[in-house]
Amino acid sequence: MKKRVLSMTSFFLIVVLVMAGCTGKDSPANEDGSKTAQEDNGKSQTSNITSWDSPDLSWKKSTEPVSFDTYIDFDWYQLDTWGKDDVSKEITKRTGVSLNVTKSSDLNQLQVLIAANELPDLVFTSNLVERFYNPDIAYPLDELIKKYTPEMMNLLDPVEIANNTQPDGHFYALKTHYNNDAAWNDPRNLPSPGDPGFYVREDIMQELGNPPLESMEDLLNIYKMVKEKHPDMIVYLPHPTWTNPLMEMMGLTGQSPYVDADGKVHVGFNNPGFAEYFKYMNTLFREGYLSAESFAYKPEQFSQIMKSGNVFSASYNAGLADDINKVYDENSIKAHLVPVLKALTYKGEAKLKPVDASVGWASLFVPKTNKNPERAIKYIEFLKSPEGDALTQWGIEGKHYTLNADKLLVRPEGFNELKVTDTGIGPWYFEASGLGEGVATSSGALSNPKYSSSVDLLKFRKKLYERNPALAFVKPKADTDEFNINVKLTELYTNARVEIITAPSEEEAMKRYEKMMSDANKIGMDKLETYMNEAYQEALKKYKK
Repeated sequence: MKKRVLSMTSFFLIVVLVMAGCTGKDSPANEDGSKTAQEDNGKSQTSNITSWDSPDLSWKKSTEPVSFDTYIDFDWYQLDTWGKDDVSKEITKRTGVSLNVTKSSDLNQLQVLIAANELPDLVFTSNLVERFYNPDIAYPLDELIKKYTPEMMNLLDPVEIANNTQPDGHFYALKTHYNNDAAWNDPRNLPSPGDPGFYVREDIMQELGNPPLESMEDLLNIYKMVKEKHPDMIVYLPHPTWTNPLMEMMGLTGQSPYVDADGKVHVGFNNPGFAEYFKYMNTLFREGYLSAESFAYKPEQFSQIMKSGNVFSASYNAGLADDINKVYDENSIKAHLVPVLKALTYKGEAKLKPVDASVGWASLFVPKTNKNPERAIKYIEFLKSPEGDALTQWGIEGKHYTLNADKLLVRPEGFNELKVTDTGIGPWYFEASGLGEGVATSSGALSNPKYSSSVDLLKFRKKLYERNPALAFVKPKADTDEFNINVKLTELYTNARVEIITAPSEEEAMKRYEKMMSDANKIGMDKLETYMNEAYQEALKKYKK
């Protein structure tokens, strides 16, 4: 795997250098020796700057006040008011930029804005990104860079450029939280805090005599003991929207595509192992360890139930135990949640193998409605710089952190009592690096050791990860038959999985599972997988010399 990734890097470096030569980055002459029209019109510039520390970066030369109307397409976002927290104030102080923020309350809102050509100056989203890969909708960033921040092309990772370049040869955004090989291999870096985790109550395990928990079969035995000793307790509470780590323990990926032993790409739930997973989950339901209601809870309901102290085991993101244990301690609830730091076997086999197929997460676009694209790309240059990355993800050095000898963050006394609305650390990270987030996460063990089980969980998971970024390119393009098939299959799985798990018998569960698979084939799963495999093979070619 590592050799393949290294060859990927070599290829993409070559591709981007060739692209740069073809697109006029170095002001090439025409065949007759004359300059290109693009150069003559002043539309493209070059730069010899090769360091983010240069005092001549374009953003540093344009710091007069400017304001951008900004749409954040995440209804869960923690902040939507600029200028009241430390980080946003500091960004304005350094760059002159301030934002008028509108936060989404409905995923359909962005589609309406696009259709009406009423997009604001900036859009931050992971939704409908394909719609923005259009020069009539959004500015190609590569064109803005060449015109207004030419040094930036020298400073960006060539692989990152290639990962974001669309079929028309342009890139319209640089996805956040990207990790290249060097960043991933940095010992300070960790997987995303959004990684799933499985948790049990340590106090109740001790009460039961610490029975073995090495397998999925052991878990059933423990659940039985909990149900007998605490009949009114919720035995297992999964988060209603998060990846189920019990599924991962069985080597499954759910919604995400996977590669089989023969190197073929499949829709996630087309894995034959799902039959066993549904049997297991159906057993949990029929034995009373898992309720049908848990699948219908809102995230807020899940949180409130967890805080009650009446749950034995749960699954959610990597920070669940730390967040809930704080609540237990603050309210004198005698309970303590811990992550399971092992790959539970199923029928004697350990199959937990997380796959990192990500080339990033969310995108910041500059719509064509933006009247000042020059300052927009300079703002993006600041955010993308190590200075902007550290400010948005770590805070203000000297106020929110100092770096120790290991280049980890040391937080000042009282920092853990501050809220995001006070510090502004995190939400304004529109060009965040994966390493920046990883350092902030792993530093939690220093600043808040009592509540740092997430660090232990993510270190455990990182050892098992397989990186395969080629999988990131199998998603169908918008407005294609395959895209529509994928939407329908997602809806089918989302609705059918609860019916399967809550079936009154294993036999009925398997009937419902077989019907789901039959319906998936009728929708066109084979056609989608044919498309994905072709796209995957094309991506692999780019990763080979």
